[in-house]
Amino acid sequence: MSFFKKMMAKVGIGNIDIDTQFHTEAFVPGELVEGVIIAKGGSVEQKVDKIYFKIITQYRKPSPSESDPNRMVTESVDIANILLGESLEFAPGQSIEIPFQFVLPHETPISIGVSPIWIRTGMDIDNAIDPSDRDDIEVLAHPHTSAIFEALEDLGFYLHKAENEYFPQHNYHLPFIQNFEFVPYKNSEYSRSVEELELVFYPDNNGVKILMEFDRKARGFSGLLAEMMDMDESHHRYYFSTDELEEGTSAVANQFRGIFNDLLDV
Repeated sequence: MSFFKKMMAKVGIGNIDIDTQFHTEAFVPGELVEGVIIAKGGSVEQKVDKIYFKIITQYRKPSPSESDPNRMVTESVDIANILLGESLEFAPGQSIEIPFQFVLPHETPISIGVSPIWIRTGMDIDNAIDPSDRDDIEVLAHPHTSAIFEALEDLGFYLHKAENEYFPQHNYHLPFIQNFEFVPYKNSEYSRSVEELELVFYPDNNGVKILMEFDRKARGFSGLLAEMMDMDESHHRYYFSTDELEEGTSAVANQFRGIFNDLLDV
């Protein structure tokens, strides 16, 4: 093995090349992801210490400055790091297929809005530039979240905006939330009483927890005063079990109708 080839591998020339291929085109949080990594050795023998996935997205974060107090920046964050394997040796030019499977974390955001989601495949190799492969993915709503979307649509709300926002929480390992903003259709059941809803979903195997900001419309002078003092906005937590969500769109919509009507009576 020539000294020249070793040096080329250290800077990534003639190094291992990898291509990750997934068995599905769309992904759902909480479901199994399967595929194969196709790796081809470079011009020299190399040992791979680790093979891993990083599930990555971006979120918006305030970063005020003297010239712009409302300045926002975009930051990337690892949703999960998944170790696939260790200690694999490649002979020069050798091709190896590495099958894999893992569960996509429940906290993976949905592909709605402007924030991309991608999976980076990487290999740790001593004394060389680590090869990697990026695959942008489409993440569909978890069935529990879809049931909520359908129920809100049934009540006359539509999704107006979705964004990953900076929101650190002491009992949550990610520094952001995916915030969904719903507004009522014109002339719908709540068009005269509700300004908007903002929801954050925390689905799990047993159901979905919801954080909801309920924004009522100002009604008359007393309503205007409430709006000025931010008393028209109320924050609430709810949990819908799998059994409740599987009762169907109408049943879930009726539960929300009861929640909304109770909040409007306050």
